[in-house]
Amino acid sequence: MSMKTKYPSSGFSKPNLSRVVGPVLITIGVVLVIFALVLSTQGSEDIRVEGNPAIEALIPEENSEVLRQSAVGIDLAPGYNAELTINDVPIPPDQINVLRSEENPRESAGTGGSFGSTLNRFVFQPLDGRAVPELLGGRNCVVAEYWPLSDPSARNRIKWCFTAL
Repeated sequence: MSMKTKYPSSGFSKPNLSRVVGPVLITIGVVLVIFALVLSTQGSEDIRVEGNPAIEALIPEENSEVLRQSAVGIDLAPGYNAELTINDVPIPPDQINVLRSEENPRESAGTGGSFGSTLNRFVFQPLDGRAVPELLGGRNCVVAEYWPLSDPSARNRIKWCFTAL
């Protein structure tokens, strides 16, 4: 008589190693990508433009190439105010044009203007006699500090850099 052990057929089979290893490796990869993203933003004072309802555009865009006399600024949602610093030089408020109307940009340049418009740009134009007469050749960085008019203590910052030719 031969001694063969029979296992009851329960419908389950032993797990195949490749069926387990593949999903485990994918899970580890996803966890590592999330961990890298968390580390890359940790300690940053910058707030990303994407998904930020306060910021509509950076002028010029990050990592772009512009001329040394190009305008610099930030386009915010209505109801926000901003201050600019270019290459560690604070820009005086009277040198920042605040454009709030596309129809009459000259009339809206200044701190007045209607908040009914969707335009709310804070723009500095480098010129002789200003805080920054021209952008540096090479890398330039801007810090915009912005806040809602309803709560001036709720200040946020964004920093971006670009190249001036």
